[in-house]
Amino acid sequence: MSLVFRSIITTTFIILLLVGQLHAQKKPLRLGIFPYLSMSKIIQHNTKLKEYLERELQQPIIIITSKDFKSHLEAVKQGSFDLLFTAPHIGRYSALKAHYQPIAATRQYIQGYFIVKKNAHLKSLEDTKGKTISMAPAIALIHQTALLDLKKSGITLGKDIHYLPAKSHTQAVINLLKDRSDIALSGVNIWKKLPKKHKSQLKVLQKSLKVPGFLLMGHERLSPTFFKQIKQSVLKFHQSKEGMDYLFKGYQPIDKSTMKRLDIYIKDL
Repeated sequence: MSLVFRSIITTTFIILLLVGQLHAQKKPLRLGIFPYLSMSKIIQHNTKLKEYLERELQQPIIIITSKDFKSHLEAVKQGSFDLLFTAPHIGRYSALKAHYQPIAATRQYIQGYFIVKKNAHLKSLEDTKGKTISMAPAIALIHQTALLDLKKSGITLGKDIHYLPAKSHTQAVINLLKDRSDIALSGVNIWKKLPKKHKSQLKVLQKSLKVPGFLLMGHERLSPTFFKQIKQSVLKFHQSKEGMDYLFKGYQPIDKSTMKRLDIYIKDL
């Protein structure tokens, strides 16, 4: 084989390699979002974050969610997402078991509200013995914090209080409104966004423990340089025009000790 022909082959290979790398760079990042509400609401809440990151990273992004908590966890285990916006305990699990690394935590904390009807003769959790509570599955973090709150009040789920499973926090509130349960465990945002016609019938009996906000995680397959770029961009998001009205108030750093404190909540995952 002549030197000229070898040179042509080598040059062609390098060009094809560069084109392949350029194409790979333009491949959309998959942003997997925890199914905290309906798909339409998730898109509404996170489109500005998507647009901001696309501009900052010069990389297309597609938003993906799952039909329920269990499907989301399975997708996390399989490493289906490049970027992961998820509940803190699933974020911790993903770091320990699914090759994800923490990028940042939302500035807004997560907290559960024990909701009852306004006309209910209930003044504290101690009064709920023998009643029925509707909650999302144990995979939901506020389910875990609720168990600790109930325990402090001398109540064991399934023994002192009946448990009506709900597919989501919204469904738990619907169960209460339709008198299928006496208490519902709701997330803060669901309570705040509840239509007045429904909210006027209800009241907050007690607020649960506060835990760190949602976590944004990145899969280990992302290069260290790109990961650092993502982190820098995310931490500046609240200062951007897109971040001004972001539901979760922007992002803040999350340290190893905070991640470690989430270990208590991952046993059911």
